Order: sequence, then structure tokens, then C-alpha cells
Amino acid sequence: MSMKRLEFFINKYELAAQIFRHRMAKPQDFPFWRKIEEKLWAKYKNEPALYFIYPKYLDWSFQLIRLEIKNNKIIPPLKKIGDKLLKIYKEIFVSAEFKKIIKETDDFLIKVERQWGENELAVLGYFKQILGLKIPSKITVVILHPRLCVGKAVPNKNKILWGHPEEWKNYSTVYLAHELLHILTENKYKNYDLIHAIIELAADNELRIRLNKYGRYFKENNHSVGHKNLRKLEKKILPFWKSYLKKPTNIFLLESRIKKALF
Repeated sequence: MSMKRLEFFINKYELAAQIFRHRMAKPQDFPFWRKIEEKLWAKYKNEPALYFIYPKYLDWSFQLIRLEIKNNKIIPPLKKIGDKLLKIYKEIFVSAEFKKIIKETDDFLIKVERQWGENELAVLGYFKQILGLKIPSKITVVILHPRLCVGKAVPNKNKILWGHPEEWKNYSTVYLAHELLHILTENKYKNYDLIHAIIELAADNELRIRLNKYGRYFKENNHSVGHKNLRKLEKKILPFWKSYLKKPTNIFLLESRIKKALF
């Protein structure tokens, strides 16, 4: 239990790509990033490789790959794009814009790692005693810039992508636990919406309240907690969850019990 189960890293390739993707939806964010966008667009707009980072015309890129396949060999066109892609990344990494992003992301990593370290024993104990689950020996957390608002599990790689502002106390811990539960329940559930609702009751709500020693379900500092599309289901199964907490076993038995009763 003394060895940390979560290891925190920055993947600069994923970080850069996430910034480009984020700005496609919210160009008002990271306004200084426009300079590097304009530079790369002017230099590489006719290169399919650019759109593997900046997916404005990704369909066009795939089309060019297909058109270059000869003798059933796809590796040559992919290698050509891969070599160009690495060149583009290198230009991004030496830019002042990316250096600013990496510094802010590194500062965020330090804060998240410290917070997880303070809470890890409590989270692991909760997973084991209340949820009947054991965390694998190694989970990698790929830290992204907090303004990207990314939280995603990659179960087949035992990885979590995380970059989100701290909206309330122990926010990162709670949602790292949430993503961990997605990894631990992958391919073991019978109903995805149901297991997701249980995960939100277990992590977003009960664990949050236990860690912070205050709070109520579904609300924190006027913030709505959890996915709105799951709220109706969560309130429907809440009596089963509250009953389960009095005599916990594991969440897969809880899922089966609810499924038989309600579905």
C-alpha cells in the first residue's frame, strides 16, 4: 500500500493534439496558440500529417492514404505521414507557445500528484472495503492542461487522461477514482448506463463526501455533480445504493441486484 498505484506523466504529443482539438471547439481559449496555428497552417496545410494533430480535414488525409496504397501495402504511405508528423511535432515543442503550455501543465501535475498522494490510502481502502475492488499495480495518469476539461479512461492501456480545473475540494482525486472505476469495471458489467450510474454514486458522490467530510449527493458548492443524463437513473437506484452501503459486497453484485429488480 505504500507504493503509489498511480503514476503521473505528461505526454507532450497528446498534450499538443488536445490543445488543437480544444481550440476547434473553443477558439477563445488559449488565444496565444493562434500564432503557432497560423505558422503550421501556412507551412503544412497541404500535408495530410497536419490533420492528425489538427483534425480539420482528417477525412481528406485518410483519402490520400487510401489513394497511395499500392500492391496491398499500407506501410509506405503511413511511414511518409509519420515522418512528417514527427517533424511537425518537433516544431511545436520548441515554440514559445508550447513551452508556456508545458510549464502550466507541469505545475498542474505537481498539484494533482500531491493531492492524490494525500488521499490514496483512503481511496484504496474505500475501493476494497466498500466496492470490493482492487486497483491494478500500475495505472498511468496522463496529465493534460487543466483548462482542457478532459477526463477519460483508456481501459485496455490502464491509462487515464486528466486535465480539469479544481471545482471543489479533492476534485481531481474524486474524478481519478471515477475513471479508475471505469477501468476496473470494463467488460464486467451487464448494463453500461447502470454501472456508470453506480460509479457516479460511488465516486462523484459518496467518496467525495467521505473525503471532504461534508456535502450532499448531486450538489457541491452550487455545482451539479455527475452527468445530467444519468441523474434520473441515479435517483431511481439511490435506495438500492444506500441499502448496499449498510452491508457492502462488490458493485457487480449490486448491479445484478438492481438489474433484476428494475430492468
